[in-house]
Amino acid sequence: MKKFLLLSAIACLMGSVQAETLSITLRNPNKKALTDAPVCIQVPAGKNYRSATVRIGGKEIPSQMDDLNGDGQKDELAFVVNIAKKGKLKAEIEFSTTETQPDRYPNRVHAQMWFKDNDKTRSYTEKKHIPTDTVSERVDNMYSKMMHHGPAFENEKVAYRVYFDKKQSTDLYGKRVPQLELADGLWYSSEVPALVKEHRFGDDIILVGQTISIGTLRGWDDSKDTPEYATSAPATKVPDPCMVMIDPFAYRQAHIVAKGPVRTVVDMNVEGWQYKGRTLNLKSRYILYAGNRECEVRQIFSGSEKDMKDLEKVEFVTGVLKVGIFNTDSVQLAGIHYFTDRKGLCASYGKDWPDGNHKLYPQMSAAALAVSIHPGFVTRTIDRKEQILFGIHTNELHTVNYRMAFCAPDKEEAPLVDKPWTPKRWFKWCKQWNKIKPLEVK
Repeated sequence: MKKFLLLSAIACLMGSVQAETLSITLRNPNKKALTDAPVCIQVPAGKNYRSATVRIGGKEIPSQMDDLNGDGQKDELAFVVNIAKKGKLKAEIEFSTTETQPDRYPNRVHAQMWFKDNDKTRSYTEKKHIPTDTVSERVDNMYSKMMHHGPAFENEKVAYRVYFDKKQSTDLYGKRVPQLELADGLWYSSEVPALVKEHRFGDDIILVGQTISIGTLRGWDDSKDTPEYATSAPATKVPDPCMVMIDPFAYRQAHIVAKGPVRTVVDMNVEGWQYKGRTLNLKSRYILYAGNRECEVRQIFSGSEKDMKDLEKVEFVTGVLKVGIFNTDSVQLAGIHYFTDRKGLCASYGKDWPDGNHKLYPQMSAAALAVSIHPGFVTRTIDRKEQILFGIHTNELHTVNYRMAFCAPDKEEAPLVDKPWTPKRWFKWCKQWNKIKPLEVK
């Protein structure tokens, strides 16, 4: 009788576990072999799958499933593959309702956000910052209370952070060698020179100021242009009067949605943004895959029927800072290297102080930036004193998607880069990157 009950319990338990196998074909449409090419597919709906195992050629590869809308159900499965030019791969995906260990695969990405420890009796490495995946505010007062001023995320090649304030600017951290390092350096690696020397840590590489930085979404108002701005020197750091920050607002939130092992997903959510007579909600989603320089950006708007009506006719802007435009110490490198195809690709290459604190940052740093937008989203090119901008609009789904990428010419060493970066080489890389198409999934 006991044996029967035990077998019945096992059978009942096994019956509660559901599984499904999906076979897919991946095709590379590019005349270029791809390393760590991102793959993202929808998880079958209504099955409450909690995990998945991906195999290519019978070999299991790292993957992750993410709940992107916070409803408790996994929405997307993500992984990366290496694939030959015009090549094909077959993948077997087994979905399961059983949960797996979070450390099932080694992390190739990392994301972090902290409430700052302001105790001045503790050194930088002794600080007891409080980690969090979510922070919110209804008044603009959390920027200075957050360690590195908002969420930061990285893979082995690059690191980004997004400011938790009305600017919502993207800042950049360049690396010397391929590795994860933010958890130890906490972005400000100049504060830990011993670790920099021992582990070859990178550092912050650009001075953002009030500019678009790289890939930041802002509003735009041509009527605000002034003669004073047009004639003032860039070194005075007078903000562009036409640029509209994400303010006023009713509610703001930074949220780390996913942190590995294959990709990070970070949302910057704003509700009640008053812009051009509309009340808008904006989700700025940043997706960084392992092994990639580029970060995917999805700008998703929502609101009342009235405020969403004809939103595709409303213009916003994004683009890149002309790196070095504020640099008065080296005129040769001050904002002279930039490029745009006037269709959706813009890039810059220059050198400047990454921070006003020259004791912590005693040397200027080179940076090279790029943004790639599908021409269908672009309304016009706006070549301003400090930045190259594209006017952009949403599609009928009230979204606009684009990509951003960068390199750190003064820092990157082999095997992170095979030969030194130059403006000519960077712009060539950007043009090739702009043409790369995502993998086709069937």
